[in-house]
Amino acid sequence: MAGLHPEKIPEDCIGKIKALFASESPSQIPQKITNLLQLYDRFKIDVAVTGESGSGKSSLINVFLGLHPDDVGAAETGATETTMKANMYQHPNVPQVRLWDLPGMGTPSFKSKSYVKTMNLDLYDMFIVVLSERVRENNMLLVDTISQQKKPFYVIRSKIDNDIRSQRRKRNFSEANALEKMKEDCEKHLKEKNLDNQVFLVSAQEPLNYEMPRFMDSFKNDVPQIRAELFVSFLDKIFHRWFTAGYATQHVQKTGKIQEDDVAKLHSMYKETGFGAVKVKAVLEALNHYQLDVAVLGETGSGTSTFVKALTRMEKDIYGAASAFIGNPAVSSEYQGVRFWDISGVEEFMASMYDMKQDLRDHDFFILIVSDWQEARHVRLARAVIELRRHFLLVQTKIDCHLQALGDLFCAETELLDRLRAQYTRELQRAKLQEPQIFLINSLDRDGQDFMVLESALAIELNATKTIAFAHYIAKILKK
Repeated sequence: MAGLHPEKIPEDCIGKIKALFASESPSQIPQKITNLLQLYDRFKIDVAVTGESGSGKSSLINVFLGLHPDDVGAAETGATETTMKANMYQHPNVPQVRLWDLPGMGTPSFKSKSYVKTMNLDLYDMFIVVLSERVRENNMLLVDTISQQKKPFYVIRSKIDNDIRSQRRKRNFSEANALEKMKEDCEKHLKEKNLDNQVFLVSAQEPLNYEMPRFMDSFKNDVPQIRAELFVSFLDKIFHRWFTAGYATQHVQKTGKIQEDDVAKLHSMYKETGFGAVKVKAVLEALNHYQLDVAVLGETGSGTSTFVKALTRMEKDIYGAASAFIGNPAVSSEYQGVRFWDISGVEEFMASMYDMKQDLRDHDFFILIVSDWQEARHVRLARAVIELRRHFLLVQTKIDCHLQALGDLFCAETELLDRLRAQYTRELQRAKLQEPQIFLINSLDRDGQDFMVLESALAIELNATKTIAFAHYIAKILKK
């Protein structure tokens, strides 16, 4: 396994890092970068969802939140304008992203001419302009204002399902042609303004259809870079532009993007380490490209491939068969910047603890698949991972088979699962492992047992791991 990984950061990013940090001591780099990224992690980006009243802004917010309109914490929706003030919603998977549901434009409460001023659009960093049925003058007024501020935005043509339904009655109806005409209508108005922003045709009622998935992927891909640019711009103003430093600081504190004591820490960091806008930009650019390598380790027949496919939502094995020595990583939009390595057949390289650690050291995080408790290979793997100062999660796959074996006990599934967890926890405690929690899953049923709990725990672990792994990787580059 060792040495087979493609580069974790593009060569041009590595070149910039080497040039900017040539005078730095590699041994001090991990702590400096970790401190910087901890501050950056608290820096917020504000995304305003705006448009005419009734265009479906709140419904779009709920798709982002993964909530039904009746769920607790969902944005209020309705046939009449229900949003009377800007409401903030935290993005569920990216705590640094704040979504703002703005009141609809063009109502008696928020007339078009005063809307831009009333909404304080300059407070937001990025916009999603939602329109339905057709492009109206109010929509283009918003687009004009946002483009003049030179801020990024998407145009969302919502309620596409309604439009398609109403047009099906036409003779010679073609859904593809209808969708193409809708998009061309939106793009025509943008081109008249010399704009080429992306337009997405979506339905909040059918979020898996039309262009909602493509929009969500674009958003996930674009936001990290936009947020990094905002942070670097802020540092440039407070460190190098005395005439705008005060305004920039007041702005981020007014919007709650960063706390006052964090601004003070940034100033101290700059004085002590020289981490100004140029260096920070290079670090964040490298971080945005950095690939975290996660090894999914299991014995032959333990179900590593099925698990990786379920985790990354892969329907087909488009990466080919994987083994302990050859294979390609699986990637997923659900886990940005993460490569999952499907490594079955671990029994083939476990003869020597030293050799095993050499094979594992190129990975940043581990998911250990438990299959045979008598052999307890997962225990040996866990100890090797701990010695490498890495973290891991333990996963018992094929739990449906275990439940079937216990079916004659006539107990509820939850009771059987509790019994298994207690039994497995005792086994892990006897092995004196530091991380005894185990997740019981059936890879063919993502909605059952512990799969969703596992995904939440994994997201938290990978977020924490990425900062530390990245910082040490930069130090490793500088040592070379």
